[in-house]
Amino acid sequence: MNYREEIGSELQTLRVQKGLTVRELAEASGVHYSNIAKIENGKYNVSVDILGKVADALGCKLTFERRK
Repeated sequence: MNYREEIGSELQTLRVQKGLTVRELAEASGVHYSNIAKIENGKYNVSVDILGKVADALGCKLTFERRK
C-alpha cells in the first residue's frame, strides 16, 4: 500500500466513524465529493491544503508518526 492509499483508507475510516457520507464530508470541507472519493481510493495526489480542509471537517489534525 502506498502513502496515498494509506491516507485515503484512514480518512475513509474516520468519515465512517463520524457517520458521514462522502457528500456530507465534501459539503463540510468545501472539497468536491468526487475528489473526496478519489482521495479515499488513493487515486488523487492531494495537496496539504486540501488534506487539511478534510481533516478539519473530520475534527482531526494532521500529524506525523514515527515508524519503529
